[in-house]
This record gives sequence, C-alpha cells and structure tokens, in this order.
Amino acid sequence: MSIKKIFNKSVVTAAVSSVLLAGCLWDDPRWVADQVSQAVKERRLVRILTDLEVRATPTEDGSSTTRAAGSEGYENSVEYIKRKMRKMGYKVWTQELDFRSWVELANTSLAVNGQTLVHIRDATDDVPADYATMSYSGGSGGPINAPIAFVTPDFDFDAPDYDSSDGCEASDFDGVDVSGKVAVIQRGACTFDAKVSNAEAAGAVAVIVFNQGNSDGRKGVVNGTLGSDTGVTIPAFGARFDLGKDWYDALQGGASYMADLAVAVRDENIVTHNVLAETRKGNDDQVVMLGAHLDSVPEGPGINDNGSGTAGLLEYATALKKMKVKPKNKIRFAWWAAEEAGLVGSNFYTNALFSPIRDDAVQLILDELGLDDPSQLTEEQLEMVDARYNELNPVKLYLNFDMIGSPNYIYGVMDGDLSDTKDSPDNAYPGDFEPPYGTSDIESLFNEYFDNANEKTVPQALSNRSDYAGFAQWGVAFGGLFTGAERVKSDQEAADFGGEAGVAYDKCYHQACDDFGNVSHEALVTNTKSLSYVTTYYAMSEQLFPPKPEAEVQPFGLRSLASPTHTHHVGDVIKAASREHADHGHFHGDFDQDRE
Repeated sequence: MSIKKIFNKSVVTAAVSSVLLAGCLWDDPRWVADQVSQAVKERRLVRILTDLEVRATPTEDGSSTTRAAGSEGYENSVEYIKRKMRKMGYKVWTQELDFRSWVELANTSLAVNGQTLVHIRDATDDVPADYATMSYSGGSGGPINAPIAFVTPDFDFDAPDYDSSDGCEASDFDGVDVSGKVAVIQRGACTFDAKVSNAEAAGAVAVIVFNQGNSDGRKGVVNGTLGSDTGVTIPAFGARFDLGKDWYDALQGGASYMADLAVAVRDENIVTHNVLAETRKGNDDQVVMLGAHLDSVPEGPGINDNGSGTAGLLEYATALKKMKVKPKNKIRFAWWAAEEAGLVGSNFYTNALFSPIRDDAVQLILDELGLDDPSQLTEEQLEMVDARYNELNPVKLYLNFDMIGSPNYIYGVMDGDLSDTKDSPDNAYPGDFEPPYGTSDIESLFNEYFDNANEKTVPQALSNRSDYAGFAQWGVAFGGLFTGAERVKSDQEAADFGGEAGVAYDKCYHQACDDFGNVSHEALVTNTKSLSYVTTYYAMSEQLFPPKPEAEVQPFGLRSLASPTHTHHVGDVIKAASREHADHGHFHGDFDQDRE
C-alpha cells in the first residue's frame, strides 16, 4: 500500500472516530464505560506496582520494606500519587490528620511450656506461623513469665446454643482467675479490642486470641488490630486455632502451662495524609467517588494489600484521560491513609465532610417546622431530615477497592442487597438494617460486567473491614470488589476461578512477602476493567439509580443508631457496628491542606 493510501485511510478512520465521539454515543453510559474499560492496560498496572515497591523503605528490623502510614515509604507513595495525578491534569489535594503510629520493634518472642512459637514474620512455606502481635498491642516492658488461663471458649460449633462471644463481656471473667496470668481467648462475635480490654480489666498481664476454628477460614494465625483508639497497655497476640485447642484440651486433662513472652513497640502520634483528586469537569452536586487505601501493614510493602487497589485507581484515571472523557458527574478519587490501623483516614474524611451536611439538614427542617430542638423531631420528621441530607450531600456513591489482585483469587462483589449474606457471621449489619438506596444497584452493575466477561462472582458480606464503612454509616450508597485475604479457597471456588483449593487467597496477607510477586496480573487487570466500567457508567449517568417507589424511605444507617444531635460521635456508631476491626482514633486535620 502506498504512503498516500495509508495517509488517506488514517484520515478517514480519524474522521469516523471523531463523528462517533462527537455523536450520540457519548450519551450512552454503557458505551462510554465499555470504551474506558477496554483502554485499561496491563503494562501500566504492572509499572505502578513496581513503582510502589521501589518506594517502600526498610522496616525497623531491616527484614523487609514497608509503606505503612507514618513511614517514609508511605510518604513516598503519597508524593508518587500526587505527582502522577497532577501530571494528568486532575485537581489534587491532601487531607492532613493526626495519627497514632504503632510499630513492633525487634526481638518479640512467645513460648508456651518451653515450645518456642514461630512469629508470622519468621514463617516460611516449610515452617508455618504460630502467632502474630496485634497492632496497637502494649509492650511487655521486659520478659513476662506467667501461667495461661482460658476464659469461656466453645468448641461445639454445631450446637444450637453455640456461643462465639468468648471474652466479649466483662461478666465472662466472673469466676475465671486471669489475674497475673496470660488470658487465652477464642476469636468471635466482637472486636479484638473488647476481648483484650476486658481481660486487662480482670488483671491479665497479656492476652492470646486464638482463631475460632468454626471454618477452614478461621484456623490460621489471627493477624489483627486493636485499633488506634484502644486503651490497652498489655501485650496482645493472635494465634492459630490448633494451638489454642491443644492447650485447652491439655489443661482439661490436668496439665499446667506457662507462657514466656516479650514484645517491644514504638507508639506515638504523628501526622499523615489522605490523597484526594477529582476531574475538572462534571456536576459538582453529583459526585461519584472511588477509593483504595494507600498504606501497607508495617511488616511488608503491601503490593497486593493494597498496592493493587491503588494501582487500579491510578490506571483508571489514566484510561479516562487517554479517552478524553468529559464526565457528566464529578469523579473523585481517594487514596486513604492508615486503613490498616482501623480505617483512620476514610473515617476522618467522612466525619469531616458529612457531619456538617447532616447538621445543616437538621437545622433546615427545624426552621421549616418552627422547632427549636432536634429532640422534638418525630420519626416522620426525621425522615424529612434524611431526605434533605441526601439532597444536600454531593457524594452520591462510593466504590471501594481493597485487595483486587490476590494470587489465589476469587472475584468478590459486595452484597449490596444482603440477599446472599444477611445471615453470614461476617455481616456487620444484623437486624433490620438496609444498605443505603442504590447499593444494590451498584452490586448489579458489577455483576453485569462480570457476566458479560463470562466470569463468576462470589457475594461478599458487608463486614465493615474496609474503607466503605464510614460511607455506609453516613447513608451513602456503596459497593466494591475484593479478591480474598487470609481465608482459604473452597473446592467450588477453585472450580470456578482456578487456583488451589484449601490454600489461602493470599498466603502473604499482612506479611513481608506481600511484594510484587504476590499479585495475580489476570485478577488485577479484570478488576481494574470492572471498576473502570462501573465508575464510568455512573459518571456518565444523569440519573444514577432507578427511581425509588413513592412509599419507600431512604434508609439511613446512622439515624437508626444514633441521635442526629450527636453525629460528631459517629466513630462510636461505626465501632459498634463493626466486627473484629477497630475503628478510628481521636485526631484532627486540615481538610484543605495542600489543595491545588
């Protein structure tokens, strides 16, 4: 073909493309969503993961690298995201907040009856881990030698009256002597902080929380957090189920057990940052928001958890720019600080943004009704407040992406209507709670994408263990994707998605080995295409969700749990609804710091 013919063909192709782009196809949200989804590139995603790992810095003991909030590696990650987003022309700013930084120092040890247990950071494929130190654990102040004592464990999992609430109430310690001892408590039903706090109040010098054992996913090492707002001062560990069960059985047979332990920590208040960015085009009163946490755990660089989510957002921003999309609704990106410490950054953001809007809604309704005090509002009038709050709140939905490239992955989609997971022990919303209106629509749209891609999905319980929790409690529709963490893949899941049954979705979850080699490129690419499709669809839709039936009232999780006069205590509400994931601490911040 001649140069002239090639040139003419290129001109015609470009002209046709221009007509398509300028025409009515841009009014079809699904068409635009599909174009942006197809623009996602694996090579760019891989490069982002490499860039994040390079920016991690050495851990305290030099055994690995980290991007934990408070570390130099995290600040390097912040600067990286800011630079990339600004270069593409997005509005970018950071949100400064105080943060309680906790780091486990070297030389932690735990032995029971002379058997030295394997710390999770020292584990290998041949030598599995026995225990982990819970983040925000107190230090031991030197070696501790003390007997162990169980509280109220229950191993009869199939019994109708099975009780999974070991140590959740102070009364569980009545008649149980843990004073001067190491309390051993079974996981289940409440936060780790509640269990350890109750044990400390009863006089325990340390606590070991062993896994529940009621399913394959609850037998490995408990690698948890007490949360940055904990008041615990004694050492707290998480252990695998078999250890706790063996110790318990031996004690029932008349044996005695002694624990020898030591742990040193650095616990201090520092300043950290959320990173936020948004499109310059789009309706400011109808914001479509998506987020991922930027921090890792202190033990490793966190390239799956959550470099994968971070990369997915950044690649989506790139695809949007390359396709020159002009969204009808504002798109806002968030990279959250200190999620691993208990959803610190996202809870700070939601409280700071939504609490004043809620207060304004209350005051407007009071003024319209001629009332002076929120306590005078009836149930029907509180529904009026809910409706006004939803009108005033510009953030109409939030999409969360935490671990979207697990090596032994599933394609998990949040169960937005609770139709599949209402009775799951992981569901943080028991009773008559209904997710905010639109949440089920988000689930349906994610499933639509996977159906079209001939991929199966697994409904995910709303556990409140990631950054969507604050949005849910403030009545914002939410959804998201998840490829699995420490739990093991079932035979059916292996048949549906490939991979290994009986093996954790992510064997390196919260460990030093969560590096570049710990990510499935296939899962990461598919999920990034999916998030690009769903976010773009909503960004291009003038009406986000199908109209509500006339008689249906917008569910609002916060109002059903707390008085509108106390919205500044929303952290307590979220904490009450969460299961085994502590929430934010007490901090303040400058919302507009470093805004471009």
